[in-house]
Formats: sequence, C-alpha cells, structure tokens
Amino acid sequence: MKKKHHRVALFAATGVAALLAPAALRAQESGAIQLEQIDVSGGPAQARTAGATAEKGAVGPIDARQLLPADLQTFAGSASRVSSQDLANQRPLTTHDALRNVPGAATVSDDGYGRHSGISLRGSPFRRSRKVLVMEDGVPINFSTYLDAGTHYTPPMDRLESIDVLKGPLVNYGPLNNHGVVNFRNLSPFGPKETVFSAGVGSTEGADQRVNNTRHAHTRQTFDNVGVVLSYSGLNAGGSWDAERLGYDDFYGALGIRGDNQDLTVSGGYFRQRDRYDEDNFSGTLADFKKYRHDKKRAAEAGHFPVSCGRCYEWNTYNADYFRAQVAHNLHIDSKTTLSTRIYGNHHDRARFYVSDDSDNPPSDFVMEGRDRLYRNYGADSRIEFADLPLFGGVTHTVQAGLRYEEHFFDNKNRLGSTNERLDFGNRGSLDGKQKLTAQSFAGFAQTAIQITPTFSVVPGVRLERYKISFRDFDEPGNDGHSTYVQALPMLSFAWEVAPTTTLYGGYHRGLSPHIVRDVLDTDTGYIAPKKEIGDNLQIGVRTKAVRGLTFDGAYFHSDIRNYQFGEAFQSNLGDRVFSSLDKARFDGVELSARLDSRAFTNSPWNVYGEGVYTFVNSKIVRGTADGGVNVAGNEVPESMKHTANLTLGVEHDSGLDASLSWTYRGSFYTDALNLPMNPLDVEEGKVKGVWLLSARASYKVTKELTAWVSGQNLTNEFYVSDRSDGAKPGVGRTVMGGLTLKFH
Repeated sequence: MKKKHHRVALFAATGVAALLAPAALRAQESGAIQLEQIDVSGGPAQARTAGATAEKGAVGPIDARQLLPADLQTFAGSASRVSSQDLANQRPLTTHDALRNVPGAATVSDDGYGRHSGISLRGSPFRRSRKVLVMEDGVPINFSTYLDAGTHYTPPMDRLESIDVLKGPLVNYGPLNNHGVVNFRNLSPFGPKETVFSAGVGSTEGADQRVNNTRHAHTRQTFDNVGVVLSYSGLNAGGSWDAERLGYDDFYGALGIRGDNQDLTVSGGYFRQRDRYDEDNFSGTLADFKKYRHDKKRAAEAGHFPVSCGRCYEWNTYNADYFRAQVAHNLHIDSKTTLSTRIYGNHHDRARFYVSDDSDNPPSDFVMEGRDRLYRNYGADSRIEFADLPLFGGVTHTVQAGLRYEEHFFDNKNRLGSTNERLDFGNRGSLDGKQKLTAQSFAGFAQTAIQITPTFSVVPGVRLERYKISFRDFDEPGNDGHSTYVQALPMLSFAWEVAPTTTLYGGYHRGLSPHIVRDVLDTDTGYIAPKKEIGDNLQIGVRTKAVRGLTFDGAYFHSDIRNYQFGEAFQSNLGDRVFSSLDKARFDGVELSARLDSRAFTNSPWNVYGEGVYTFVNSKIVRGTADGGVNVAGNEVPESMKHTANLTLGVEHDSGLDASLSWTYRGSFYTDALNLPMNPLDVEEGKVKGVWLLSARASYKVTKELTAWVSGQNLTNEFYVSDRSDGAKPGVGRTVMGGLTLKFH
C-alpha cells in the first residue's frame, strides 16, 4: 500500500521538478487569482501571455481550482458562475440555495440545510448528487467517483469565494461528466486582507430544535509574499422531521507563498458532522401524511414508520469525520507556458445507526443496526498550457494537456448491536458484513483552442480514462472480482462572437459515469462486472449583454446515455433501494436565464432588478426494463424533473440596502421506472408533484464594518413531498434566519 502512495507523490514531484522555471503572479483585488500580463519583447501587440485563460478565452485556466475564465463571454461552452458578489447579495443559507439561479440546475434537500447533498444538472437524478462531478478547489468530493459517487457533504457557504458550474462540452474534468461539473471555490490566501465574524439565529417550523444557530469566523492575512486563511463554521438546526437535528463544525486553513517564479498553496480542513437523522420515511395514506405533517414521532407511534416507537427515532444518527488536504503548485515557464500541479487526499469516515425494524418491542426491547463506511482517496494532477502558438496562415492556438492518477479505497461494513445496546459513532457494535473495494485510475486529456479569427474559436479535444476496480466480499468469497476499463472521450466545441458581447457557443462531448459497485453483485453467479455509463452530449447556445442592462443566456442540450444507472425508490415490493440499469436514456432540454437592472437606464442610487431562470428537460427511457422484466421504454427517467424555475425581484441602494423575493418552482418527477402515479392510499409510491416555494432575503450595512441580514425559505410554509426514498419525506418547513456580520479590512 505504501508503494502505491509513493507513486502518487512521485507523479507530482516529477512534473514539478522537470518544469520549474520563472513566472509572475499577483492577486486580484476581489480575491481571485489573476495572472499578470508579461511583456513579450519583440512579440505582437496582442500576444497572449501565460495564464491569460484565467481572465478570458474559449477554455478555462489549467489551475483546477478555477474551472472557468473570469469573463465567460467568449467561453466555448455552457457555464455559470455564482460570484462572491452574488453570494453576498443572495445570502444563501445552503449550497442548494446558492445554485437556484444557475440554469440547468435543480436541487432537492434531504434535510434542512442541504448537507445530505441533492444536486441535479440537466435532468440528472438529484439524490446524493451521484451523477454530477462535485469538486472543492478542483478536487472531487463525491465519496468515490469510481466506486460510489454519492456525497453527504458540501462545504459551508461562509468560506466560499465562488461556485463554478460547467455543463459542457468538456474533456478536462471527469469522470461523472455527462451532465456537468460543480466546483466550490474556497477563500484564496492571495486575496485582500479581511477578518469576518458572523452569527445568526432562527427557527424551522415543525422541528424539535427550538432555535437554529449559525456561527462563522475567518481571517485572511498577507505578509509580503505569504498569505494565510483560517476559517471556522458551525451550525445547529432542525430538519424536515421533528426528530431531526443537524449539526456540524468545520475548520479550514490555507497557506500560500508567492514569488517571481511560482506560487504554492497548502490547504486542508476537518469537517465534523453530527446529525440526528435516518432514512426511514412515511408510509400510509396522503390524508394521514397531511395529518401528521412533520411529526415523525407521533406518526411512528401510529404505525406509519418501520419502527413503531417515536422516541427511538431520536436515537438514530448520521456521523462523519472528513479530513482533506491539498498541495497546489502553479508555475510559469515563460511568457506563454504555464504548469499547474497538485497532490491531494481525503479520508471520509461516515456511519449511520438506526433502530432495526426487527426489534421485538422498542423502546424496552430493541436492536440497532448500522451502515459504517470509510472512503480514502489519493491523487495527483498535473496540467500544462502553451499559449498563442502559431498554427498556419496567422492562425494561433492555445494547447492544454494534463495527466491524473488516483487511488480509491472503500471499506463497506454493516454493524449490529446487542439487544438494548445503543450504537453511535463511538460504539459501532459488532461487524455484520464487510466488503472491501478499491480503484486505481489514470486519466489524461488534451485540447487546443484554435483562434481561427479574432471572434471565432474552435476547441477539439480528447480525454482518456483507464481505471480498474476490485471487489472483495468477506462473507461471500465467491463474489470477489475485478474489472478494467478503458474509454476515449472526444470533444469538439466552438465559440463565435457574432456581434460585440453576443456569443454563439456549442459542441459535442462524450461523457463517462462509472456505476456504483456495491450494488452490481449476484450471489448466485458471483461477481458481475458493472457496465460503463457512456453518454453522447450535444448543445448549442447563445449568451449576450448587447442590450443595455440585460444579460441573457440560453441553450438547447441533448444527451443519449447508454447503460444508465438509476436508483429505484425504497418501495415495499423491493425492500431496499435498488440500483438498476437502463439500456439507453435520452435527455432533451432548454435552459434559459436573464437579468435586467434599472441602474443601466438611470442615475438613481436605487437599482431595481429582475432575474429569471427556467429549465425544461424531456427525459425518456429509450430501451430498458424495470424490476420484474417489465418493458419501460417511452417512460420518463426516474428522479428527472421536467420543469424547474426561479423568479427573483429585488431592490438595492447605494447606502447598503439589498432585498429580494424569489419564487422557486421545483418540478414534478417520477421515482420509479414504471412511472407509477401518485397513490393517495399509499403516499410512498408514485409521482412527486411540483411545488412553488417563496423565499426572501434582505441585508443592510449598518456601518462600514457591520451588516445586518435576514433570510427566509418556504415562507408560506408549504407542506409537500420533497422526495420518496424509503417512504415519503416532507419538504423543510418555514425556516427563517437573521444575524449580524462584522467585517474588518
């Protein structure tokens, strides 16, 4: 094992040492890293310099922390950024809230604060964000992209600098790149000096937690060529059910060193999650569901949950300790050559414990079970860019290429307690089944942005993925096995600025999503190699700022995905969540976003603005069968929303006032491949209805340093089915938070 880890370090060290050379780097005032323009003696006046893609261009920079250029106007693909200013204005309580104005994005919260992640892009299933490559500073935070891509973690909002969303075409990131990539960017140590203290209190309707609270503090300091970030965030809050209580403590730090030649950033953190949470949900009639609403404990006593013991649901917990670290090194070989290298690793220990429905007579006589999972991932990534190379006839191009090696380790254990033994993170009970899964992956990509004319760029590229997975079942040795996969993923994209500040973009890319390994076994026949999920993805769109005060972005997208894996809802005839595979699924859709600001037409200190986002996805099962061999061709893909929208009306004033209202439509979706309708006699089955939700936020700068703020979600306290997994789960009740933020420069 140690030899494998040494290979990761050697991979990065070799790339850094081979190309160590002079460079220049400085920090942009906003906190984002900006590369300084370097004079090219004797070169053309418009020659690009190393790292110019960080500012503007058809492709993003090679520094994986920043997926997209600062200016997206001429970018050759569909992309959005939630900027630091957007985060300050919107005051999102969760990462889900922060994505509401991203076209193509939809979210479903499995808890009050989006910790148990549910992000969808372009019709992908939202549960645990399994079909989206979710990253933090360019490093995946999916549990394991090659073995089990779900995640119960996203970083706290208070330490984020921005969020990049890239939907394609793309070859520079993968796997899980059929639907798109989300990258959360932490505070950079190269930003302006600041110290921030923030605290908020509030409540969630229907929760036992009487008072929610959030707290945050961070400082960013610079000393000559050294920058430091230290951050703490914490939360205690209620959830969707009265018995749920959510809590985390998050510690993050980064140290950056800059010189004339290079910059080095060492970052990492520890996230401690302690939730009173389980995955048992309501079973019964719709009338009973509405009767008990968020009262899980009383509904359990009435027999609407697997365990007819309301107090027992206070013993069920989800716990996680998540450690992560990254070393990132950026170099400029010369005025047109940039190298970015990083090594990284994470250790995610998560365990969920619950009272078993096999208990004889809880709470006096009970048995607890657990799902105990440990994920460890290590990797190294090195990328290089050669800017403004001559091609032919005065045409230039910018070449980017990269290599990445990763190792994944997944220990999957079941736990069982003795009679009347309470299990928790410190007392995990006896081992009741163990699987050990590993993956080794090697990936490489190359793309070149060809500047055919000053306004027209074409970007051909290709990605190569090679990975090997191994599975060992300690209870069923006959299930042991391993598989190796090799896949080429081509891409072709373009950007054409048909008029000043109006760009037509589009293209094609092939994507890859490895299947979840723990659910592709058959104990009768032994190990069955999981299939590759391969997609052909096309899109064409336009973005413009040509009309004063108006920004607009619209795109049509189409995806054909083979061997499409999805999770059935926990329905009674299945007994557990089952991951099935469809021969082929198709997604056709349109995504639109626009914003209009009055300030463009007046000299008033007031700005009234309106913002709208709408996504339509027509998902279809082209070929496939459901449980029992039923042909489901022509049905909609489970957990794929057809309509989502967000409409915002706001006002801001130069004095520091900012207030807005948002109406968010979270569309209907089916939870199974059979497309069963909503059953009022059994609310855990069938289609989930769409719902409009009202939210609002406001902030005011009391002084130069002090800001007062308030934010509210589901203000009309709509009661609705949020998701249907192991029964029906209600959406989070009315949640209001208010607080103060003190910021010193």
